[in-house]
This record gives sequence, structure tokens and C-alpha cells, in this order.
Amino acid sequence: MNPTTMAVIMLLVVIVGILTKKVPMNFVMFVVPVVCMLMMGYNVTEISDFIMAKISEIFASAGWMLLFGLTYFTMLTESGMFDTIINRFVRLVGNRMNVVIVMIMTTIIGGLGYLTANMSTTYLICFPIMIPLFRKFNLNREYAFIICQTAIGAMCFLPWGIGLVVSASMAGCDATELARASIPWGLCFIPVIILQWVYFAWRHKREHGTLGLPAKVESGDCVAESVAEEDKPNARPKLFWFNLIVFVIVVVALAVFSIPSYLVFVAASVVTAMVNYPNNFGELWNKAGLTFFNVAVMLLAICFYLAAFNAAPADGSQLSMVNALAEAMTGIFPDFLMRYMYVIFLLLCVPIIHFIPYQVYNAMYPLFISVGAAFGIDSIAIIAPFVCNLALATSVTPMNSATYVGCTLCDIDVDHFCNWGGVVMFVSNALVVLVAILTGVLQL
Repeated sequence: MNPTTMAVIMLLVVIVGILTKKVPMNFVMFVVPVVCMLMMGYNVTEISDFIMAKISEIFASAGWMLLFGLTYFTMLTESGMFDTIINRFVRLVGNRMNVVIVMIMTTIIGGLGYLTANMSTTYLICFPIMIPLFRKFNLNREYAFIICQTAIGAMCFLPWGIGLVVSASMAGCDATELARASIPWGLCFIPVIILQWVYFAWRHKREHGTLGLPAKVESGDCVAESVAEEDKPNARPKLFWFNLIVFVIVVVALAVFSIPSYLVFVAASVVTAMVNYPNNFGELWNKAGLTFFNVAVMLLAICFYLAAFNAAPADGSQLSMVNALAEAMTGIFPDFLMRYMYVIFLLLCVPIIHFIPYQVYNAMYPLFISVGAAFGIDSIAIIAPFVCNLALATSVTPMNSATYVGCTLCDIDVDHFCNWGGVVMFVSNALVVLVAILTGVLQL
């Protein structure tokens, strides 16, 4: 079958499978690509070669890093290091706060929480601390979700984040390399975060007439609630400084010295386990292993999908599906529109992801890359903008389970938040893109 037609069919079937949820998404990603390759005339041996080559490529660049990265951060979270940092920050601020300080604290704690590279975990760290303060100041709790999620978006360049690893896999590049390219996009969030504080403070003062405490609330009641460490049997508060030093060494090794990430996390995992959990480190490793199993299945499904999209005979007698589809699109649409296809989809990501799962965007990455290659645009330059900005969209969609976690913790209505928050995040996303253009991060 013609590779262009086959590419369209595979995209549509995968998208419909994701949207209808009649069968598990991973099952769709495993089965549909194999059927498509068979229909294109490849035999079982050729299909196996395509798939195994892609598995080797992706696991070499991201899989092993993610395995040991998840192990390390599971132990670090269990040790209570992040809880200690947040508690000390909260005590430092104490009663010297107003609405603006509360929002700044939400940003800082949200950013610190995302060092775990997990959105739901970040919500569980941030909201139990901050929501009581939002209530005391009569501050709209939907603001808390927006502010926290924007901080998460700014931190999504972390090379051990699952979202970045998936994007790197789709782009066919090293996760650490993509992380470096995404850091400037994270920095573009800073002016937008400040504008959010200003906008929400203006709305709050217009509604309540003050940025301080309501008249009936005593200033002594304004101390934020600390994270309870005594309820965590694996917490190691006495080893806080040791764990913090190891964490700083990890970040420096990755960011400054560019040591292979899997080696850094192997070393950090072993050291952290031997010092913090010399008698029961197996329990912590098993807990991280369960998380990695789910991620590994997802990565394998992506390998099948990418193998089918990029499958082509070695003799060049037939185009791959992604190249054939890109060639067809460049022949239909005018050049000025095709060149900026990925920018258009970036600007529209919030309203689109409101109605369809964000995984559909991941499925479109090979197409964006192939079209961009026709105009001499590097694959990392195309994918890097999505790494951070998609986080703005994934919080305001009923299609994402993490949205329900956040809304439950904030005690807000999911439908109202997704509709109202969608508008705020659409504007925030556009402003991040504008900052990127003005600073030269995005070169049109």
C-alpha cells in the first residue's frame, strides 16, 4: 500500500483508539503499527529488525537513564529531603506574608516539588501546604492550580522527567541534549509567572479590597502548615545535608560536566541507598521498579510506533511513512504555512489538548520533524518548545487524570477549572511564545 495513505490510516487509527479508550493505548500502539507494516509489504523478519533497532536506540538514549533516575528520586522523596526544604522555607516566611507572598510561595514550592519529575507528586507536595493559606486569605484556589502548574512547566526541562524522555524518544535525540535545548524555554516562563502574580493580585484586590488578611482573620493564624515528616517511616531528616549535597553533585554532573546521565544516577542511587537504607534498600528499589515497569511498557509502545513510521527499505526503493506524508503535505500547503506548522500547533496546544489527550501531540512529533527537515529546521529546535509548554495544556483538560488529582486537592470543580483555566493557560502559552520570539529563543 502507498506509504502516504498508510501513514494517514495509522495516525487516524491511533488517534481514534486514544480518544475512544475502548482498548488500552499501549495495546493500540503495539498492534496497529505492526499491522500497518505488514500491509506495506514488509515481512516478519524485516518488521522485527525495524522494531529492535528502534528499541535499542531509545533505551540506549533514555531507557536506562530513566530506570536509575526513577530509583534515585524515589529514594530521595522517601528520605524527606524535599519536605525538609519546604518546611524550612515556610518557617522562614512565617507571618510576614500577603496575597503576593502566598502566590510566590506556591511557585517556589511547585518548582521544588517538580524536582521529583512527577506532576501528581508535585500536587501532593504543594497543595496540602498552600491551600490552607489560600483559604485564610480568601484567595481563589483555582489560582493555586494555575500558579503551581506554570511553575511545573518552567521546570519541565529536567532530563529525568518522563515527559521529556518521551519527547526525546519521539525526536530521536538524547534526553540530556533535549533538556539543554529546553532550558531557555523554561526561562521564558519567568516573565509570564510574574504577570500571573500581578493579574491574580489585581483580581483579588478588586474583589476583596486588600492584599492582606481578611478583617476577621488574626495574623497569628497565618502560619502555613508544614509537611508531616513523622508519618513517613522512610524519612531520614538527620541525613538531610548528606542527601542535599549528593543531589547538588548530581545536578552539577549532569548540567556542567555532561557525564552520561545513567552513570550519574547509578552512582547516586547506590550511594543514597547504602547511606539511607542499608538494611531495607530492596524495598525502595522495588517501589521504583514498579513505576519503571509502567514507563518501560510505554517506551516499548513508542518504539513500535516510531519503527512503523520510519520503516523503509535499505535500498531506498520506498519512502518511509513519515517522509511520504511530509512530502505530500509540502506539496499541498504553501511553504510559509508548512514552515511554521509546529509553531501553529504549539500556539493551539491548550484548546486542542482540552479535547484530545496530549499523547496525540506526541504521536505527531515525527511528522513535525520531517516537515521541518524540509526547511532545514533541526529536530530538537522543533520539539524543545513543546517540552515545557505542553505542561500548560495538560493541567486544564479533563482528558488527563492528573487534573482530577490537582482539583481534588484544591477542592475546586473540574469542569469550571478546565474552562476558566483553559483561557488563562492559552494566554500564558501565547505569552511564553512571544517572550521566546523577542529573546531569540524561537527563531522564525
